[in-house]
Amino acid sequence: MTALPIPARELFINGCWVAPLRGKYLDVVCPATEAAIGRIPAGTREDVEAAVAAAVAAHKKGSWAKTTGTQRAVVLRAIAQKVRDNKTALANYETQDMGKPIDEAEWDMDDVAGCFDYYADLAEKLDARQYSAIDVGMEEFSVKVRREPLGVVGLITPWNYPLLMATWKVAPALAAGNCCVLKPSELASVTCLELARLAAEAGLPAGVLNVVTGLGADAGATLSSHPALAKVAFTGSTATGQ
Repeated sequence: MTALPIPARELFINGCWVAPLRGKYLDVVCPATEAAIGRIPAGTREDVEAAVAAAVAAHKKGSWAKTTGTQRAVVLRAIAQKVRDNKTALANYETQDMGKPIDEAEWDMDDVAGCFDYYADLAEKLDARQYSAIDVGMEEFSVKVRREPLGVVGLITPWNYPLLMATWKVAPALAAGNCCVLKPSELASVTCLELARLAAEAGLPAGVLNVVTGLGADAGATLSSHPALAKVAFTGSTATGQ
């Protein structure tokens, strides 16, 4: 495998690349050589606050939350295709960033694309279930279920399947119409930042997916305890969770 240069990225907030407010960065260290091969932003509380605010504003605007499942499915499938188109580079970054064999990293990218396609299908099926009737056993009552997004969700992911585990959280959240703030592991964040780029290119509105990289104590803790979140999805060790 010939190593590709690691892209220079900032935080992705409200559809834009934004430098961390405190101006700090973390080295991207290749496990095979222990050499620094790039850097990622070291986001902190202020950056998380900005990302959550962007997600809240996007949710209130309704550019994603008020779309139909069929409309969201179009974007999710476009993201899947973007992943397929960039599979070689994404797998290359993943291997350099966290050390798994390139063959496995390529399989992961196939799974990432498949996951977005899977939730695109489920998003379409949500339309058929909207306002479905429920029999409460009394003819004088007409009861129907309206399904709507929760709002803003915080997503915290580990290092061992960086983009795939992020996708397991991002794809269903987007399929349901939610806006997201993703905080990947500081040990492997490169491909999650690339996901933000691909999603924007695929037509995801600004503020719907925000990515804040950084240490758990500085960024993850702020995100997981933020009062504006409707839900938190977290995968990690017990020690990290505590």
